[in-house]
Order: sequence, then structure tokens, then C-alpha cells
Amino acid sequence: MKKIILTLMLVMTLGPLFTVFAQSESYLKNRIFVEGLYIRNIGNFGSVWSNASGGYLGYGIAFPDHNYLMMRAGYINNKLKDNPNTQEDLTNQDPYITMIPIEIGGRYYFNDYIVMPFIQFMTGLNLVFTNGDIVGENEEENLVKFAWQVGLGFTVNIIGNISVDAGVNYQSNFYDDNAMNTGFEYTVGMGYAIGN
Repeated sequence: MKKIILTLMLVMTLGPLFTVFAQSESYLKNRIFVEGLYIRNIGNFGSVWSNASGGYLGYGIAFPDHNYLMMRAGYINNKLKDNPNTQEDLTNQDPYITMIPIEIGGRYYFNDYIVMPFIQFMTGLNLVFTNGDIVGENEEENLVKFAWQVGLGFTVNIIGNISVDAGVNYQSNFYDDNAMNTGFEYTVGMGYAIGN
């Protein structure tokens, strides 16, 4: 009888300990993230506006089976390719194209480990503020344009709730019919897991 009671007490004491080790922690969690970006513009748009830089602030929601819903907003500033400093240029304001992207999309993670490769698709609207048209002429406008991007990357879960993301996307901002703002976007960022 003592052996049975001792065995039951041992199983009840050590049982929860074994279940803790048997369960694996999921690395795919809801996250707040900040990303920096660099865009290499291509096509007709890229012949005038060489590149862009900026950043995103977003929130991601994890779903079962490696799916991830993302919402983000950001700031993108395009750089004019050749801007000679002539006397006429000094009297005019430098041309600029600034975009505020508001996007929603998703990622599919191929696994749920420390290093998690993914593919992603994002779509949304860009609020475009410009004083220069496609050829760099001064022409002030405020526009709303459709945008989308598709890409791949990976997330590395460093410690606890902190992760690092890196990715490359093909993006199109539909700036103008004659010169769509297309390019390759390179992103690097950090995330902080919250909740689950």
C-alpha cells in the first residue's frame, strides 16, 4: 500500500513537469514591428527617381497553420536621380515624391522554429504627396494610388519576445500610366511579440 501511495505521489508531482517539457513553444505570435526599407526603382519611373527609403510600423496577427495577417503604415521618400545645382534650381524647391502607404496582407511561414522563412503579399493604398512629376518638373499634387507587393524573407526569433525580419519584395505603386512606380524593396526590422 505504501508503494502505491508513494508511486501516485511521485506521478502527481513529476507528471506536470514532464508535460511542460513535452509541449513545444510556438514562435509564431502576434507582433508589433518596425521595419526600415530601401527601394530600388526600375523602369521609366526609375530613370528619373533613382531610389527611395523609409520605414513601416505595423501589427501582425498569428493564425494556425503558419498563416499571419499583417497591417502596416509607413513613410517612403523618393530621391531624384540627377539634380544639378543651377541658379534656377536654387530659386525653386527641390522636387520630391513622398508616399504614406497603408497596407494589409499576409505571410505564410514555412515552419514554426527559431528561423522562419516566409512568402508574403501586401496590398493597399499610397497617399502620394509631390511637387515633381515623372520627369522632375515642379507640379504640386496630392494623389491616392493603389499599391501591391509580393516577396519573400525570414524571421529570426532571437530571445524571448524579440525577433528580427529581413525580406525582399517586388512592389508596384501605380504612380502614373506612363511610368508605374515599380521596384525592388529591401526591408530589415525588429518585432516584439505580445499576447499568446
